[in-house]
Amino acid sequence: MFALRLLAVALVVAMALVPAEAKRCEMRDKKEIWKHNGGRFVNEPSGSRNWVEYNNDGDVQAKFTLQQRQGNQVVLTDSKRNLKLLLQDDLCAANQDGGSQFSQLYQGEWIKVMDCT
Repeated sequence: MFALRLLAVALVVAMALVPAEAKRCEMRDKKEIWKHNGGRFVNEPSGSRNWVEYNNDGDVQAKFTLQQRQGNQVVLTDSKRNLKLLLQDDLCAANQDGGSQFSQLYQGEWIKVMDCT
């Protein structure tokens, strides 16, 4: 709920600062930011294969590479730690043994982003 309020405020501020000739901004569900209580995973730069995990203070916790994107699921890998993360609509799960079983790590959600292209 807080995220939606924050997003609404950001939209109002963005609309006030945009010159009249700017393109129209729209909310997009691009699956580029996944938020949980302790931080977030962000696709940086947008549309790339690079993902960064930040804590709530904005400090980098880990870096990942996109392995697969399918529907509402994103699979990230950290080859240095032999770690795979599965990001879904409501949870983040981890696999560190190379098998097919994942264990829930966090509860969270995808965050919609503003697209002004």
